[in-house]
Amino acid sequence: MHYKNFKTVLYCVAGWVNHVTEEQLRKEAEFFQKYVGVDKIYLETFRDEFSKKEQLELVKRVMKDYGIEVSGGITTVCPDQNESDKKRQRLFSTMCYCNEPMRELTKKVSEYTAGMFDEFIIDDFFFTQCMCEDCVREKGNRSWSEFRLAKMMEVSRELIIGPAKKVNPNVKIIIKYPNWRESYHETGYNPGEQREIFDYIYTGTETRHGALQDQHLPRYLSYSLMRYMDSVAPGRNGGGWFDPFDCDRLDTYLEQAYLTAFAKPKEMMMFCWPSLAEDKRATPLGFMYKKLDRILGQVGKPEGLKVYIPFNSQGEDHIEDYLGMVGVPMDPTCDFPAFTEGVKNKVLVTAAALKDEKIVGKIKDYVAAGGHVIATSGFMIGALKKYPEISELTSVSYNDRVLTADEFQSPSSIGFGKEYIKSRGAITFPLLEHRNNATWSLMNAGHGEYHESILCYDTYGKGRLTTLVLPDMPSKIYEMPAQALAAIRQELAVSDIWIDGPAGVSLFTYDNKTFGLYAYTWDGCTPMEFTVYIKGEHKTLKRIADSDTPSPWKNFPIPAKSTHPLDFRTKEVVTEFHVRVIPGDFDFFEIE
Repeated sequence: MHYKNFKTVLYCVAGWVNHVTEEQLRKEAEFFQKYVGVDKIYLETFRDEFSKKEQLELVKRVMKDYGIEVSGGITTVCPDQNESDKKRQRLFSTMCYCNEPMRELTKKVSEYTAGMFDEFIIDDFFFTQCMCEDCVREKGNRSWSEFRLAKMMEVSRELIIGPAKKVNPNVKIIIKYPNWRESYHETGYNPGEQREIFDYIYTGTETRHGALQDQHLPRYLSYSLMRYMDSVAPGRNGGGWFDPFDCDRLDTYLEQAYLTAFAKPKEMMMFCWPSLAEDKRATPLGFMYKKLDRILGQVGKPEGLKVYIPFNSQGEDHIEDYLGMVGVPMDPTCDFPAFTEGVKNKVLVTAAALKDEKIVGKIKDYVAAGGHVIATSGFMIGALKKYPEISELTSVSYNDRVLTADEFQSPSSIGFGKEYIKSRGAITFPLLEHRNNATWSLMNAGHGEYHESILCYDTYGKGRLTTLVLPDMPSKIYEMPAQALAAIRQELAVSDIWIDGPAGVSLFTYDNKTFGLYAYTWDGCTPMEFTVYIKGEHKTLKRIADSDTPSPWKNFPIPAKSTHPLDFRTKEVVTEFHVRVIPGDFDFFEIE
């Protein structure tokens, strides 16, 4: 391995395999080993066409000369096979698994690949959205989600795993899940059940440019989806996979690598060999991988606010990633966490959690035991309609009204005199009301004579239920004043660390008193200065060196700015540190 904490991996597509010459292959291998350092490739046997066996053997032989490990790969897409296929409107040429010739082709691809490799990965076109007359007939009275979830489980067993294991009993099969987690169930991706039959899973961490491509994924997903998939199959999430497409600038591409690495993956998968060979986007990777490797060897296990996202759920899509983009460390999980004595019991529930019909009972038990649940406005609105028993825990109500706010309460205002900070423009929120003194407001927002809480809490049993009201347009979170974001960060913090500053910076916390900061490269971005708050008395922050010879200006410890009571009601103290971060750079610290 070129690096101590992860393998570097390239994917090689079938069309390239069939046309690459040995001379070209060696030239490009030299490039990758010089600038990146590649440990392994996944060599594709099928994508629209089969890779020729002699070409596969050529690549395997040359890779051996460079000490590069080789596994297989398949992509389940194909052009029309016969005249009857023209009636099937298949997105991206994905298979119709109600069509017998395509089923036979899928089986043949799996058998062919298992005959040549002891491990192969399935690229994230292993889904179906076909709605041809055959699919309609087989679906019957089921929903499309129910039909496709069942269909892709059957395809996984009967056309991929079964045939492959029959040819090669030792073969290990990896299913890669896409970056569009909120839509898995609509297309047949079924991690809740597929994790039981596949040997390993893999995670798509492609975020690219949020505004210039159709998915509009916050870049923090490159980190958070890795953490979610770690909860899906603990110890069996093979790595993160990112690509150079729709990246408007070099930093946008590299950020995918950084955030994937911050989640501490086993492998860093770069898609794909022909797209990156002798390309300027590849040349900085090796340089940055060395820095990432050095840092990852010193930080502990990632931790953050648990976000409960049940399987086959959707609602407030990727709201956890928007919060991650404003500095709240997130740790999504597919299971509602159990209350555990002696640890920080805190969990966020979004509208996605409404999929769980037992969610209110779980929240009630968790809070009664002493846990802290934060519920988004999307969750509360849905729960009040679907599970009215949530009203036992809070006085919050919703009557289809809207709050338009350009004034936000400063969390520094104490007592009866409240100070308000103006936002750049008006932001609309759902208006959730509460009964004064039954529920307590931590932060109000509004305009002129009318303000309503956007952050409030109730006590129940030994614990606490907080309601967090978020803008109707998720990206408007970025436009909230820094002081308002600081109040949200403090309420949601689980590692006793939060920051005070504008949006566009992520905080990554670990279980060994280390943390990292990354400021994103936005249009017109400039250096960012803000305060880091850490509970308790601390003297200095020590920068974690990212090389053997760090720059002198980055090697000095940061002294504490001040230590003072957290607020007038408690005896807790908090230490402040002043930090300056350059967009595109990552800075990691050890708390001394």
